[in-house]
Amino acid sequence: MSDAVPNDPTPDAATEFFTFVADAIAFRDEAATVIRVPSKARGKEKVLNILSQKLRFPRYFGHNWDALAECLSDLSWFGDVKQVTIVHEGLPFSPAGDQLAIYLAVLSHAVAVRRAADAGPKLSIVFAARVREDVLTSFQEAES
Repeated sequence: MSDAVPNDPTPDAATEFFTFVADAIAFRDEAATVIRVPSKARGKEKVLNILSQKLRFPRYFGHNWDALAECLSDLSWFGDVKQVTIVHEGLPFSPAGDQLAIYLAVLSHAVAVRRAADAGPKLSIVFAARVREDVLTSFQEAES
């Protein structure tokens, strides 16, 4: 584990929240409920729809960034599940705009909240190694 703090806008801070694997499509974790965001999922509406369906968000989910942050920070409806892992098979947003930075900020916040929670599942986020630099750069932008 690195010495980086969550608000430190360095690559080490990003790797505190995100895991990068050589082959996201082949990624498996028998101890976790694995949710996949396919590489063809591009854009806010598509990603929010996929996450809300696969993570079984409550009906009140508002399909916006705040609602995503709220639901990912809760996950109480998973009951006895110990770990939820969201695997991104590609990059769901262009690194050129602000949407990727916002998405990464929401994800990192939710990971931190779930780590500190006494009950309910922990949350982990996986990306393909090939998008590592784009994720790290966008994460730095979100944190600064």
